[in-house]
Amino acid sequence: MHRHAITTAGRAAVLTLTAAFLATAAHADTTVTMWTFLDPAKTSPREVALKQMIEDFEAENPGIKVRVEPQDFAQMPPKFFLGHRTGNNPDVVWIDAKNLGGLQQSGAGADLEKLIVDKWAPDGKADFFVEAGWEAARHEGELVALPLFHGASVIYYRSDLLAEAGIDPETLSSWDGIATAAKALTKDNDGDGRVDVWGFGMPLAPLKTESTPLLIGMLEGGDQVFDGCKANFDTEAGRRALTFTVDLINNGVTPKDALVYNVDDITEQFAAGRYAIAITSILRYSVIAKNASFGAENIGVIPWPTWDGEGSGPMPVSGWWVAAWNKSPHLEEAGKFIDYMVSPAGVKLWSTVGGQVPTRRSLLEDDYFKKPENGWVSTMIDAWSANSWMEPTACNTRTLQSALNEATARVLVDGIDPGEALKEAAAKFDDAQ
Repeated sequence: MHRHAITTAGRAAVLTLTAAFLATAAHADTTVTMWTFLDPAKTSPREVALKQMIEDFEAENPGIKVRVEPQDFAQMPPKFFLGHRTGNNPDVVWIDAKNLGGLQQSGAGADLEKLIVDKWAPDGKADFFVEAGWEAARHEGELVALPLFHGASVIYYRSDLLAEAGIDPETLSSWDGIATAAKALTKDNDGDGRVDVWGFGMPLAPLKTESTPLLIGMLEGGDQVFDGCKANFDTEAGRRALTFTVDLINNGVTPKDALVYNVDDITEQFAAGRYAIAITSILRYSVIAKNASFGAENIGVIPWPTWDGEGSGPMPVSGWWVAAWNKSPHLEEAGKFIDYMVSPAGVKLWSTVGGQVPTRRSLLEDDYFKKPENGWVSTMIDAWSANSWMEPTACNTRTLQSALNEATARVLVDGIDPGEALKEAAAKFDDAQ
């Protein structure tokens, strides 16, 4: 009897352990992998926001874990397109504006309308105020990405240096006003014959670049810059804009080394005090404000200038979208996390912690955006509302700015005619299609 009792107890223990194991297995965490250029282990504002977002999501969804695999931002989308063919992709990926067309053509993106948007309240979509950014991700009736945060190449300036020089920021509304101010702001402070503060900085490297006066001035001309995916850069406006860009260097207000500076370089150099005025991305605002050696309170942002100083120049709509791999074994869970990232709670984190312009109209009523130090948000929204432009997403636009930057180098270094340089740039853009 004693041995039988032990056996019975042992069986009961085995059954209990087995049940516990099966219950644990049934509720094992699903891990969603995500490629992004951010690293939640680091401390930039957007990375802090992403870390908080993941923690909040996992707390609300105890069966799902999110693993971030940071990537180089320029190589990430092409790597994802290749992975679709080889069968080795993350569940979630971030896609920039230049690669939305590539995402559409790759066939790798899941239909997020069916996966996510159709489950929203009827007015959910209407809360996203940049309609062009929403529709840019639609392909053959499917919505293959959702906007995370919109960005644009913009002109930053230092209000302290403008005030010292007696320059009213309103005079920066024209290209001539930019050139005049840049000349007055270029300084050799210690008299050693070397420039300490340049008047105007811009990224002219072949990779990791941003819009320049060449692109914006060309777009303002009214001529058709693109006919489908065929480029038409050699226009009167194009030649004028290219000459203006080259003259900034020839006139000594932009360093010639700008030809090898990318957006990261310009961002770091502006924050370090090397420029009075500079072009970089509005997505870098929070990083610049955090690192500015001259104080975040002295950062100003303006809409793109125009030739006559009236209105605002074309404001590009760029930024980052998020997509799900349509072959993901965890597509439902991936959809839940994407939904959270673009939800009002997610957008508020991107904005108030990450320092981004909110994508949802409802967030603009938050008291946070009514503070004077956040006036740049209204500047961006007004500029997009007044005159926005988006690259043709059906085309391969990854080579657009690099081809235009090479045209600038060809005129500046090789001395060729601006029209010929623009024809070369258009041919390179066309060849990439």
